[in-house]
Amino acid sequence: MTDLDEFLTAIGHPLRRQILETVYSHPDISYSQILTRVNISSGKLNFHLQKLEPFLAQVEGQYRISKEGLKLYRTWQQLEGRLSGTKTPKSERPGFFAFRRTIAFFIDIALILSLLFIAADVSSLIFEPAWWLWSIPVPVFLTRIIEMMVLYPPDLTVVLIRAFVLAILWMYFTIMEGYRGQTIGKMMLGVQIIQVGGARMIPHAAAIRALTKVLILPFDLLVGLIKSRKAGFLRFFGQYTRSWVIRA
Repeated sequence: MTDLDEFLTAIGHPLRRQILETVYSHPDISYSQILTRVNISSGKLNFHLQKLEPFLAQVEGQYRISKEGLKLYRTWQQLEGRLSGTKTPKSERPGFFAFRRTIAFFIDIALILSLLFIAADVSSLIFEPAWWLWSIPVPVFLTRIIEMMVLYPPDLTVVLIRAFVLAILWMYFTIMEGYRGQTIGKMMLGVQIIQVGGARMIPHAAAIRALTKVLILPFDLLVGLIKSRKAGFLRFFGQYTRSWVIRA
């Protein structure tokens, strides 16, 4: 059977498309969970899983999208968009979600920095005029974040505080993305990170992503724009760690 025949066979039945969508959205899903979500008999599920065999991978009884399956899914989504007259914008294709990811990133940064500075001094919740906001009253901890992370000259104390904050951010992104696939910001925006093969994120890959996000994000995005975008990755270290961003 040719690749085209396999492709048409896989997406030619609505139940197979539903199964593929289910596995794509829930990496490492079990047979019984697919059965419950798709709501068909086990005989029918076995039949359709056999037809989808080239596009699914099974590891220890759990299903995930294979590399070929990911290509199939992306092609199918783009084809469906073209046929319906609503071509999928680049920012919403699997692996991009640039707008959602940006908002999620700033939510996470604001959340962690705020908690750190509030924990350091509860009195920082008091409102005082901020000169950098035309003297509009804001919580003192916001002023201290701006001053400490941006404005203060980099003496030893400031450098150590900045290094501590960056280390906390790195641990936060590593733990949340490595073990949940989502930070709080990503949960709020409805996206998550998985490995290209459909598996859940692994901690060391999440650690690399987090380190480059915290230290060299502009460089990572610039190189990604030049070298990785055509391959479907927004960041170069997304391609390096073979990890996608998908809808949660």
